[in-house]
Amino acid sequence: MREDPDVRTTVRARREVEVVAHRGASGTAPENTLTALREAAAQGATFAEVDVVLSKDGVPVLAHDLTLERTTNVAEIFPERTTWNVAEFTLAELRMLDAGGWFDQRFAGEHIPTLREALRVFRGHGLGLWMELKSPDRHPRLVQAVADVLRTAPGGWLTAPDRARWLKVTSFNFDVLADFVREVDHAVPVGGITERVPDDATLRELAGWMQYFIPNYRRLRPGDIVRIRSAGLKTGFWTPNDPVAVASLLAQGADALIQNYPAVARAMVENRDPVPGPAPVVIERVVGDVPDGGEHVVLRNLTAEPVDVGDWYLRDDPGYRLPIGPDRVIAGGGTLAVYVGHGHHTDGRYYSGLTSTVFSKGGDSVALHRPDGELVDLAGNNLGA
Repeated sequence: MREDPDVRTTVRARREVEVVAHRGASGTAPENTLTALREAAAQGATFAEVDVVLSKDGVPVLAHDLTLERTTNVAEIFPERTTWNVAEFTLAELRMLDAGGWFDQRFAGEHIPTLREALRVFRGHGLGLWMELKSPDRHPRLVQAVADVLRTAPGGWLTAPDRARWLKVTSFNFDVLADFVREVDHAVPVGGITERVPDDATLRELAGWMQYFIPNYRRLRPGDIVRIRSAGLKTGFWTPNDPVAVASLLAQGADALIQNYPAVARAMVENRDPVPGPAPVVIERVVGDVPDGGEHVVLRNLTAEPVDVGDWYLRDDPGYRLPIGPDRVIAGGGTLAVYVGHGHHTDGRYYSGLTSTVFSKGGDSVALHRPDGELVDLAGNNLGA
């Protein structure tokens, strides 16, 4: 749903806001790949957030999930394995996997990059590294292995006087962040990722050694942002893809926005339309969390003429594709409800045919794309049922 211009004009440009591309520009490229990093830079991100884990032979690589099932073709390449945990595969084995085709066949052949490979792209594109130390309990040597790469890679990641400008280290595990500060580099800003904001005393304690506090923006309560800032911490939020949420967080003084579509956040930071140009079709409503599993998106044709949305598609977070089949036409002024699962198509309903009947994460955000990948509209399910 396009942002209300009245909302947008209440937000003053805050060019110091850090636009952080979530897993790279994961709305338009496969997450945690080199292409996603390059796309993040092209979309105006200040930083790209990547998830770092260890391969079986101790090499830091970029991957979010504990297993490889969602974002690679591991089941096809290693069908004999009983489990597909990242930590059970050597780097040579990881190199055999396709980490792009799941997202779109245009990206088939993308591989899982090492942290060292990714650092070359960060430096080459003037992009800051916002690194999440992922699942350190599964990767006990993670901090040391990451530090070894940062120390030996070109670019002065742990030695340059301005390294705090280029590197932030985050984690859900506050102990591993404390280890990084104590054992690796106290000058690099660190940030704790959480679901909710704790009490004031805890925030003040964390502010003694932590620079950023990064809660789930959907779990914020009234006054939480003020309490974080009053404690002396900067605020970062994951993952406000919906322009309405971005506008609200900017108005409340957000310091960093971790976004799947960094071009959207960049435009709003600079007081521009989040999705430029007139759109014939918009997302009118995202219907998530419905009891019968019939979660869907309502698209509306804003013109008086029919619009063919055949082969357009929707993406929810974190990048699952909901296809719209060929020759689907929305009448002038009419609507089309696109459902996640199976059903009988009608003039006003289309079923994507996925095995699931629900959005990922309850439909936190859903984006509408043309067949060539161009973003048409973006909305969150806070628009109501």
